[in-house]
Amino acid sequence: MTVSADARCAGQPSSRGRELYLEGMALGREGRHEEALASFSEAIGVDPGYALVWVGRGFALGKLGRYEEEIACCDRALGIDEDCIDAWNNKAFALGMLDRFIEKVYCCERALRIDPENATAWNNKGVALGMLGKFEAEVRCCDRALELRPRYLSAWVNKGYALGRLRHFDEAIACYDRALKIYPFYLSALVKKADALIALKQYRDTLEILDRALTIDPDNAKALYRKGLTLSKIGKHEEAVGDLKKALEIDPSIADAWVVLSNSCFMLGKLDESAHAFDMAYYIDVKDVRTGVVKGLSLLKSGKFDDALRCFSDVFGVLLR
Repeated sequence: MTVSADARCAGQPSSRGRELYLEGMALGREGRHEEALASFSEAIGVDPGYALVWVGRGFALGKLGRYEEEIACCDRALGIDEDCIDAWNNKAFALGMLDRFIEKVYCCERALRIDPENATAWNNKGVALGMLGKFEAEVRCCDRALELRPRYLSAWVNKGYALGRLRHFDEAIACYDRALKIYPFYLSALVKKADALIALKQYRDTLEILDRALTIDPDNAKALYRKGLTLSKIGKHEEAVGDLKKALEIDPSIADAWVVLSNSCFMLGKLDESAHAFDMAYYIDVKDVRTGVVKGLSLLKSGKFDDALRCFSDVFGVLLR
């Protein structure tokens, strides 16, 4: 999500409204989103016709996980100024968090109609297209974003992810390396690079990358799961179990981690633990299948065929596991 003090939005605030808006921006940068929300809300009371104040309030709500409310705020901003790029971009982000990817693409295209060189909109559009299974299109969008902002970390990682889904793993790794050259502590790039290395069966390099990730965040469940997975693939099941259990203590919803834990426990002769882990994976999978089918049918009835297809594809992936 983005919000900028000089975004192209209509309406000029009073001095007090501007002061409250900038206060909210500063609090948001410090991660104090509840306080930022209060400042933006007060600013709206002073200047309800200033579009950027609505964008700022939405941004704070999104940071608190209140995405429907963020969308409503962006819509208020767009009601004031339909050319407010920050509102289109932030609405797109919130829609993506709610898995509403067709609508996200539309918002990005509206932003790009206003400013064809808006790198954020190109990157957001790429993510949405990738989530709809259009990975070649995601690569093209990321390339355009990177033409405009060569040091755009998220675009490098998103391009790498799309290339990985196309099974171009060496090219994906090159993208992650570009991101890590810009910022060596970028956790998402390290974890996704590990995925590509696992796919290439380069397990020694995978463990090195994951150790780097865990130095940055020792409690990162995704990195711990991938380390356990890698250790299991090279037969180090005792070590794998330790990392997998730690990952699942942090995030018990990782069904794949339960599956790998079940396998490693089985290989160690710990049959009761293996059965328990399998049961946990099965429970999560059944729940995900049920949720995915209901959501897919709902999207189908609403005429959102691409989003529905994605839901059913996710369900099929769970069933294959």
